Formats: sequence, structure tokens, C-alpha cells
Amino acid sequence: MTRDETADVRGFLPMKPRDYLVLFALLDGPRHGYGVVKEIEENSAGTVTMDPSNLYRSLKRLMRVDLVEEADDVGSAPHSDEERRLYGITPLGTRVVVAEAERLAQLTAVARARRVIAH
Repeated sequence: MTRDETADVRGFLPMKPRDYLVLFALLDGPRHGYGVVKEIEENSAGTVTMDPSNLYRSLKRLMRVDLVEEADDVGSAPHSDEERRLYGITPLGTRVVVAEAERLAQLTAVARARRVIAH
């Protein structure tokens, strides 16, 4: 990541946990809303559920700041449906979710070093 790209993402950190999970759910490709919800549930081992109103509020907010965009290629999304709107992560969104994952990993390393959580 270049210096400009690093500076570019710092303003987004730390992320709201649900926004992070939405971006993380889109890393493998565009998804419709239901697909994002299911991916969040799977990635969180069922500990996080997101109702549609919260999901679409997050998606709109992430679209306003250019982290998410409507996807063009309906055929590339898992479980795609012509009538459903698809969302994809932008290049900036990818950099932000990677930076947040690295930030969380560093915090986890500190927690392990202090024996707050097991190795």
C-alpha cells in the first residue's frame, strides 16, 4: 500500500463493526442484500444478525463514501437474481477492510500477549 493509499484509509478507521462485516461479506464478489446477511451470519458463526433496515442503512452509508457500489454484473454474484440489486466492494473499500482487519489483528495480538485471550 502506498503512502497515499494508507492516508486514504485512516479516516475510515476504526470502523463500525457492522460496516466492517458488510465490507468483509463483499470481498468474494457482488451480492444482493440477502446474500450479504447470510454471509455476515456465516462469518460471525451466527453471533451477528442484521435485519434488512440496518443492512440497507449501512449499504447506503458505505455507498456515500465510495466503499460500496452497485454491481453491474448480475451473473457473477452467488445466488444472483435479475430483480435484486447487487452490491460490490470498491477498490477503496477493499483497502479499508484490509486496514481494519490489520488493526483488529494487532489488537488481538496485544490481547493474547496479555493473556486476555488464549493463544
